[in-house]
Amino acid sequence: MSALREFKDLLPELENFMYPDGKRRQAFRLKGTIPVPYKGVSYNIPVSVYLWDTHPYYAPICYVTPTSDMVIRESESVNNQGRVFLPYLKDWRFPGYDLNGLLQVMVVVFQEKCPVFAKPSGATSKPSVSSMPSPQPTPYPQTTPYPASSTAGMPPYPTGNTAPYPQSNPYPGYPSAYPGYGGGFSGYPNQGSTRTPPPVPPPPADRTTSIGGDHIKQSLISALQDKFRNKLRDKLGTSQAELASIRQTQNDLKTGQTKLKKITEDLESQQRQLEQFIFVYQDKKTELEKALAECGAGKEGPPIDEAIEAATPLHRQLVDNYAADLACDDTVYTLGKALQHHNITAMDYIKQVRNVYRRQFIYRATMQKCRRTAGLSV
Repeated sequence: MSALREFKDLLPELENFMYPDGKRRQAFRLKGTIPVPYKGVSYNIPVSVYLWDTHPYYAPICYVTPTSDMVIRESESVNNQGRVFLPYLKDWRFPGYDLNGLLQVMVVVFQEKCPVFAKPSGATSKPSVSSMPSPQPTPYPQTTPYPASSTAGMPPYPTGNTAPYPQSNPYPGYPSAYPGYGGGFSGYPNQGSTRTPPPVPPPPADRTTSIGGDHIKQSLISALQDKFRNKLRDKLGTSQAELASIRQTQNDLKTGQTKLKKITEDLESQQRQLEQFIFVYQDKKTELEKALAECGAGKEGPPIDEAIEAATPLHRQLVDNYAADLACDDTVYTLGKALQHHNITAMDYIKQVRNVYRRQFIYRATMQKCRRTAGLSV
């Protein structure tokens, strides 16, 4: 999300992509353009960034995706297929490296060596050097020639203020998706333009003059300065990207610190509540132990009949009838045992059992009526 906010021309989408391991599967990619300042002019370079399914623990795969009007310029950072190779990708480590930093490093590297340039019309026919028209000044910077190995027969590295673009084939405008290369760019001549190119400087008067030691020394110094300047820019771009990643990590850590403080405060509040509950529990425990000690001090316990006390007369009547019902069952059981041991006759057993069941019927009928009155019946 940070990369999309920074580079608004990139769009996320899915693509069936062939990974370097030889497996083709659905891949998440960011496709679009990134603005690259080059020689004082801002260009929109088309790129595609493919993410592994283990992102962000593995470095993404980056490509420069030129349109039909562009040609890839090979360099130590971009091969002829558009694959991007950077030290930032090689040294990728999470969480110190992220997409935002990667795109910023690409901007820094591409502004030193632009990875694409305009394709001249008729380039597919591969004309020879002798058949090409006379060159005219190019809107691209003078240090952005065609690669020597890209197209056979192309003119060599230009010198002075000339470039290898034919005068009769002005550059057409790029599609609107890449405004940095569009036809509205002031550096490209229009079809009907009558702009007169600047004159070509005359050749030196004496071509046989030998190059002196001072010229060689100045050339070496200039080459070393360019080399050191390029390395310094690479280091600076990497440092800026790492600094942006560190700042993002710092913000995440501050947010996490705030959350941890809130969680700690909640835990401390819960701990205070638990301490209060423990204090109340200890008081209740002491009170119960004291009550149990007082109950166990006497030799005889409380009367059984007083152990259960009903709240209302209706409930008391219900309890009394239930106890009498159980007593009737016990009486019938005792009479059966007495008859079994021949302690009573059969006539006495039948007479007593009949009286007991009559009383039990009254008890049970009374309990049912009490339950209906109390609203306890199902």
